[in-house]
Amino acid sequence: MNHSRPILTVLLAVLLTLGAFGCAKTDEAEANATAAPNGSTDPNLSETVAGFDRDAIAVELGSVKITAGDIADSYSYYMNMLETYYGTTPTDDASIKEYRDLAVDDLISYHVPEWKAAEYGITLTAEDEARIAEDAAKQIEDLRDELICEYAYYYAGADEVNSSDELTEEERDIALNQIASELAMYFYDGYTLDQYSADQYEVLLKDLRVEAYRDALKAYTANADISDEEIESWYAAELENQQAAYDEDPFDYREHVEDLENGYTSVPVLYVPEGFMKVQVIRIAPKAERDLLIDTNRAEMADLEAEYGALVLNNEDAARQAEIVTRYAELKAENDALEEAFLGETRDAINKAYEALEEETPFEDVMAAYNEDGKTIELLLYLDDEDADDPELAMAAKGILLNTYSEPLLIGDVYYILKRVEAPKAGTVDRAAIAEEIRAAATAERNNTAWDALYAEWETEAETAAVRHEETYAAVGYLNQY
Repeated sequence: MNHSRPILTVLLAVLLTLGAFGCAKTDEAEANATAAPNGSTDPNLSETVAGFDRDAIAVELGSVKITAGDIADSYSYYMNMLETYYGTTPTDDASIKEYRDLAVDDLISYHVPEWKAAEYGITLTAEDEARIAEDAAKQIEDLRDELICEYAYYYAGADEVNSSDELTEEERDIALNQIASELAMYFYDGYTLDQYSADQYEVLLKDLRVEAYRDALKAYTANADISDEEIESWYAAELENQQAAYDEDPFDYREHVEDLENGYTSVPVLYVPEGFMKVQVIRIAPKAERDLLIDTNRAEMADLEAEYGALVLNNEDAARQAEIVTRYAELKAENDALEEAFLGETRDAINKAYEALEEETPFEDVMAAYNEDGKTIELLLYLDDEDADDPELAMAAKGILLNTYSEPLLIGDVYYILKRVEAPKAGTVDRAAIAEEIRAAATAERNNTAWDALYAEWETEAETAAVRHEETYAAVGYLNQY
């Protein structure tokens, strides 16, 4: 688990979702916040604030209705950002109106997919709604679980775990109490993790619905037809870009390959730089915890070696030399025992894997038997220079012939066996072999460019089409004292 300071987890989750902060405020607090900040020149402001109605329709965009409460929540988001980064928020009428208008514009832009979907007659099916609800519930549950694990780590001294189910009841209670304390501090007394989760769920549900409308519109307006000239133009430009980039930084090529494998991009590799080797990997890491005394002993042994060498070279202090020899032997015996307890089982496993290979068991089968989760591991290692990611593996792989494997290697605290397999040939990739991927990528880029332009037109159109009832949200910016 990657830990940051836990307070940031709560605050960032709030700040990065429009609505979470404002929804947590009580209506009573808003109704009672009638005094205006210094800098306002509106003599009727107290009455305007007192009459604020969160549920009043503030903006109409076709069938989409934006409430005054939505605008207040969006405005609060900006105020929290300003307070966090600059320690101040606007107090004069002109600045407050500027941010209030910005909040309105953001909400109009946010609802463009829903507005246009209605115009095109696009609706979400029951299956879509069920999928969205399930996705939102899963994300919120993951958020809760991460919060509890993180707070248990910081405040209950718990181990790093990936699920709160792994915590003791005491650790979980301490975490929940601390979360409740901070939520009360940053929202209001009695605002619980359950309420926070419920508010976040509603916000996320809206976001996922808007995203679903956006995806549906993008698919509806996409054009699958593409000319040979468009494909040729895309291919020439992309090949030139890849060749220039990968010759300058070969690791960009490896990142591209990894992005393809992980589904982060669909743009095919068109060019392979010189200097890469592909290896299959059997990797076995120890399950036991490493005893820190191992490194402490090693450091002391290194100091003793240096001191002993100096004494021998100068023929000095025979008694001290004898003390060093005795102490060194004690440390080595202790470390041998510690390292055997730490690495012995792992070493036995890698030796068994190697024996299986020597008995002509296919390398893929041995990977499946010994790698964690039975994973097939294939790495692209850069050999023309030191590999920044895997320098020791790259150095070890340089001496392996094609379709042969190494003896067991201990790198750090992990054992490896490497097999060199056929690597992608350097130069331009055979175009015929990836013709369909090229067509798909060219089509997608053309459609994405067209979509961006179309969506920008819709946003401009929405600004004009939106009907603003400014009197319903004129109090926004004055609901709380700053």
